[in-house]
Amino acid sequence: MHLPSLVAFFAAPLLAASSPVTPSSEIEPRQVYGVTSKYCSTASGNVPSLCFLQYYTSATAPTYRIALPSDATNNAAYDTILQIISPVAQTWVGFAWGGGMTNNPLTVAWPNGNSGQVSVSSRWSAGRTTPGLYSGATLRTLSTARNSTHWTVEVVCTGCSRWNSQQNGGRLETQSGSASTFAWAISRTAVPQPSNPSGSFPVHNNQGMFSNALDFGKNARATFTQYVQNKRS
Repeated sequence: MHLPSLVAFFAAPLLAASSPVTPSSEIEPRQVYGVTSKYCSTASGNVPSLCFLQYYTSATAPTYRIALPSDATNNAAYDTILQIISPVAQTWVGFAWGGGMTNNPLTVAWPNGNSGQVSVSSRWSAGRTTPGLYSGATLRTLSTARNSTHWTVEVVCTGCSRWNSQQNGGRLETQSGSASTFAWAISRTAVPQPSNPSGSFPVHNNQGMFSNALDFGKNARATFTQYVQNKRS
C-alpha cells in the first residue's frame, strides 16, 4: 500500500460495521474512530421492538443510538429518538445533530444524583462558547436509569431533524445510503447544579464525530409512534 493510501486509511473515520468492536485503550481528545451498527431493542408489553443506528467507540465512552420513522423525508421535519448509554465516569454528555458544536441543535444530558434521574437540555451555540438554551428543539424524556457502572437516557426530539442557522439551515439526510454527520462531547468534570437542566456545565474533555446513513435506525411509522406513546418515564 502506497504512503498516500496509508494516510487516508488512518485519517478517515470508520463509517459502518456489522457489530461493535472495542478499542484497546481509552479515547483521546478529538477522537473520530468508532463503529456503527444496527441495534434493535427487545419488545416488552405494549412497547414494540425499535431499531436504532448505534455508534460505539469504547467501554469508557458513551454509546449513542438514533431512531426515526421510515417515511421521514428531507422535505419536512419529523421527530427523532436519541439514546445515550454512558459510563458513570462521564458527568455530562453532549450530542450535536449537525456534526459540530456550532449552528445546529445540541442535546446535552447529565445525571441528577444517584436516583436514576437525568437532566436533559436543548442547546445551541453560534460560537466557541458555552451553548445557550435553544427553544427551536424540544426534548421529551422517555426513560432514564442508573446502576453502578452506567447511566442512560432516552429522549424524543422535536426540532432536531431540521434547523435554521447562519449557514442557511441544515437537516438530517433521510435518503437511503446518504450519510448524516453527528458529533459528540463528554466531560468528567462535575456539573455545578445537576438538578437544573438550564444550568451551566464545564468544558468538555473529549469530543469526536461520525458519519453514517440513517437506514439502520428507520422504523415503520406505526411502530415508531407506538414506541413513543407507550414508553414513558
